[in-house]
Amino acid sequence: MYLSATQIKGAISRLGESRAKRTTLFDFLIVKRTLAIKAAESVSIAESEPAFIEALEEIGASGLQIPEHYYLNPFAIQEAGKSGFRPKRYRSNGTNSTIAGAPWQGVIALTNTKPRKASLRAGYEAELARLILASDEKKPLPSLTDIAVWYWRGQDVAGIVAGSTTDEARLEKLRSEFVSRVHLLPTEIAALFDQALDAPVDDDPDIFVDEKPDPEDYLPSKALPTEATPAENLAEVSFDLVAALTAKNFTILTGPSGTGKSRAALKLSEGLQRLYGANVAGSIFELVTVGPDWTSPKRLLGFRTPFGKERTLADGSISHDSYEITPTVRLILRASHSDAADIPHFLIFDEMNLSHVERYFAPFLSLMEAAGILDAESGVSLIDSDDLRTIARVLQDESPDSPEAAAARTMLAEGRDLILPPNLFFVGTVNIDETTYMFSPKVLDRAHVIELSAERPSSYLLAATREEPGGTIGIDAADELLKRSIIARETQKFAVSNPVTILDGLVESGFENSDIAVIKEISVKVLDGAYDLLQPVGFPFGYRVVKEFFVYLRSWMEAKAASGLPKAGIMAEWTNALDKALLQKVLPKIHGNRRALGTSLSALSAFLEGKDEGSQPPAAYSLGTGTKIGITAAGALTFPGSVGDELPLSRRKLATMHDRLLATGYISFVS
Repeated sequence: MYLSATQIKGAISRLGESRAKRTTLFDFLIVKRTLAIKAAESVSIAESEPAFIEALEEIGASGLQIPEHYYLNPFAIQEAGKSGFRPKRYRSNGTNSTIAGAPWQGVIALTNTKPRKASLRAGYEAELARLILASDEKKPLPSLTDIAVWYWRGQDVAGIVAGSTTDEARLEKLRSEFVSRVHLLPTEIAALFDQALDAPVDDDPDIFVDEKPDPEDYLPSKALPTEATPAENLAEVSFDLVAALTAKNFTILTGPSGTGKSRAALKLSEGLQRLYGANVAGSIFELVTVGPDWTSPKRLLGFRTPFGKERTLADGSISHDSYEITPTVRLILRASHSDAADIPHFLIFDEMNLSHVERYFAPFLSLMEAAGILDAESGVSLIDSDDLRTIARVLQDESPDSPEAAAARTMLAEGRDLILPPNLFFVGTVNIDETTYMFSPKVLDRAHVIELSAERPSSYLLAATREEPGGTIGIDAADELLKRSIIARETQKFAVSNPVTILDGLVESGFENSDIAVIKEISVKVLDGAYDLLQPVGFPFGYRVVKEFFVYLRSWMEAKAASGLPKAGIMAEWTNALDKALLQKVLPKIHGNRRALGTSLSALSAFLEGKDEGSQPPAAYSLGTGTKIGITAAGALTFPGSVGDELPLSRRKLATMHDRLLATGYISFVS
């Protein structure tokens, strides 16, 4: 006798939608079951401990013999795009690492021996709800019956339920036996679980069946691998990259070679490609390998040639006129097709600064601000109607049924030139060495710059999975956010006279006006202070930077909401958005020698720490022979409920730049 696939699937779904946090209840049950199997008060949560492996198999094994999908955490599917699957490799790292974290200190005590042994700390029951349950009380508590259904998945339970004649009585026996096996105490049950006895039937009259169900019949279908499963988990992508692209459709990824810049961009685009599947015609992304000899846009936009194949024109004349259609032009045409209007498309530039970006990328930079408001009468386009007509003829001969050909025909019929479609996103990867070129302010003003740092080898060699820049966001949520940004560009949503009013739209996401007022006040103070300290050394910033600063703040907060973080949590973390907006929009233009910059970088760092010109270290510096530039006491930053560590990324970057300036005599943001 087995629990039916329908019942197990329903239990997984409900557990994922419950108040249980993504990892904590899963790991707590594993620790409890390991202690029960070992019949001890402390136990090692490690690969070498058979009791731990047995507990992990009982509570987490998916039933799929696939290394990347070997375990399933049923509580980790509540966020959009979360699969809940865990790989088999390094299987002790998950629970072992989790229970060593600071949030667990009130529940788990760990010895200093090797391997470490875990035990339940005295009085831990009082900390369980805070540790394991989310604060959103609108969600239901995890059902103890559902957890028991998950625990007994795929197991023959005839011996356990023997003598019971009703489904309710059988479920009660399974639940009681589960409680016994895990040694769940009444205090734990009362703190964490919904104790209702009856599980929903999900329109399935047979809660129990005679045949063992196939795991593929009850595991999350969207997460099941296909025959061509890649090594990457495409259901989770970089939060920082998505937030930046949502705010502005041009993002530059910088950092040492091998830090995963191209990987982050390709993972996002490939994840969306898989998400859309057959609903999109052709690839939605193109990897452009920039060459060191690119001096004009023709490598991207192609060019007319009089040496094409012979064709007969409508008037009967013969022509060899043709057009070299690049992969970039083909992607832009696919993105311009009416069927793809709300589907994100990506141009990913590898080694973007091997040539002068301002030369080969100039038309894109000029049009980037105006996508959505330019038309055929504007006089500004990527490709004019004459060249587009030639392109359409070439595509008609080559592949008349392709979306590229259809898009070209439509534009010509409507009298339009080829301009940047609002659903086109640009990601450039950058390395800085003797073979590359620095970016000009014209480029940096139009992009968000995300720096990826190199990691110590052990941080990725010993990790079960690689970290994504800024954490992860589900691919479904990423798609929804990028679609919102497409609509914002189409409607010129953020074309406002006062950029700070962009934050007013957060009311639609449930934020209070009082919360928004605090964000506005502190953000304006940060921008004023940064401007006052940077302008004298030659790095003022204008309206565009300020506007995109506030668009990013709003986009970051909306992305966090889409990731499932409640409003209270977002308000507790919003200064992280302020930190990243400053790091990605204001600081990247800073460069120069020691004579020009002096101690301005350390002064800016001190200001971001809440210091003023009279503090130590001072938020001030001397310019020339006697002019003092500084932040007054009234201009010093204060954060409500401050813990004294706001804006750490920007302060750390400024400290690093200042140290390098002293050591080498010259510094730039991208180094």
